Amino acid sequence: MKIIEHQANGINYYTLVNNHHMSVTIMDWGATVTAIKTHDKDGEFANVILGFDNGEDYITYQSFFGATIARVAGVLKNARWRGYDLTQNFGEHNLNGGNMPQIAFEPWFLERKLQTSEQVGLVMQYITLDGENGFPGTMTITANFILDNTGKFTISYTGKSDKATLFNPTNHAYFNLSGDADRLIDHQVLKINTDEYCALNKHGIPTGKLPWVTGTPFDFRERTEIGPQIAQIKDGLHHGFVLNQTPHPQVELLDRVSGRKVTLRTNAKAVVVSSATNYRDDRYRINGGKPMRSQLGLSLQPQMLPDAIHHKEFGNIIIEPNVPVTYQTAYQFSNIYDV
Repeated sequence: MKIIEHQANGINYYTLVNNHHMSVTIMDWGATVTAIKTHDKDGEFANVILGFDNGEDYITYQSFFGATIARVAGVLKNARWRGYDLTQNFGEHNLNGGNMPQIAFEPWFLERKLQTSEQVGLVMQYITLDGENGFPGTMTITANFILDNTGKFTISYTGKSDKATLFNPTNHAYFNLSGDADRLIDHQVLKINTDEYCALNKHGIPTGKLPWVTGTPFDFRERTEIGPQIAQIKDGLHHGFVLNQTPHPQVELLDRVSGRKVTLRTNAKAVVVSSATNYRDDRYRINGGKPMRSQLGLSLQPQMLPDAIHHKEFGNIIIEPNVPVTYQTAYQFSNIYDV
């Protein structure tokens, strides 16, 4: 187990490496996961998330690849809560905590490194001041990133505020388990342990309805190829799913060609899945000089459902003064062809 450090253009990178050569790279700007390298069926390692070739591009383009999103992931309709006017950066709404500043593109402080015979990790911290983006309370957000020898990568986000405020963080990595940014995700296979999804209006705002997935393109309760389902959903997947509380993995994504698989367990109540449909930008150079294309990655964002402040059944994202709240997600990586 080791941690490899390097710096380029004022950005610090930390690569966590386990004893089986799996690695995770995190940069301090945005507490961003820039690469996760795992092996395929032939033992070849490749990066299974989308990431810019140049670290500065994360800051320039602000596209959330692998970034920590806080204080609040997703949309808050009308950008107002308990009389507080929040930053409007998605029409009249607040998106991903606002952009004055956008925490996903600000430098985080490395509090300490963790290293034992079985795991390596980082503890990063960001302090967002009372009134930033309109939110009440000075909040300390602590991010823990831990990789162990079994191939489990765990992300924990803890928020503590001196006033009642909102907290619903997530990580916004886009997965492509092929390890090849020339291959779309259409033939990769998704399974979600869920019965309900979050309906959206034409502007992408939750309606408050949680329809059953049965008989819809949102039914991923069994292993299902992603492409045919996305083809039935206008603008693709950008939807939240209510996760069942179960001892089994709540989300599973696999690629039969490479054999790579990741499963997810979280204490958050939902996962927001985005297929990056119609997401194309020829300015971007990702994963070795490739242009960003539609359906090149699938983001799996554990969180409470977006806009929870307006829908009681979505869960509570209010945290009380001086009472820390932690969201934790474990991503277990493996290969289906390993014996």
